[in-house]
Amino acid sequence: MSRYALLFAWLIALVACSFSLYYGEILKIEPCRFCWYQRMALFPLAMILGIGLYREDRSAFFYSFPLAVMGALVALYQSIGLRYPFLALCVDECARPVFILFGWLTFPDLSFLGFVALSVLLLYSRKR
Repeated sequence: MSRYALLFAWLIALVACSFSLYYGEILKIEPCRFCWYQRMALFPLAMILGIGLYREDRSAFFYSFPLAVMGALVALYQSIGLRYPFLALCVDECARPVFILFGWLTFPDLSFLGFVALSVLLLYSRKR
C-alpha cells in the first residue's frame, strides 16, 4: 500500500489545484491573501509529486513535505482566525466564507485537511 501513497498524494494535490482554479478562474471568486499563500504551497506540490511519481523518485518527499507542512500551518491559522477573530494577528479579507460544506467546513478547513492528508501520505510513502 505504501507504494501507492505518492499516487494518492498527487491525486489529492491535483484535485485541490483543480478545485482552486475552478473557483478562481471560472467562478471569478478572488482568493484572499492567506488563500494565495496556500496556493503557493499547493501548486508546486502537484508538479513535484507528479514528476516524482513518474520518475519513481523517493526524494520527492524532501521537496514536497515542507510545502505541505507550510500550507497546513497557513490553513490552520486562517481557520482559527475565521472561527475566533480575536486570535488572528492580522485581519483577513476572507471574513465571510464563500464556501461552506456540511454546514461548517470552509475553504481553509478543507485546505488544512488536504495538506494534512498530503503530509501523512508523504510520510507513509517514505517508509517503503
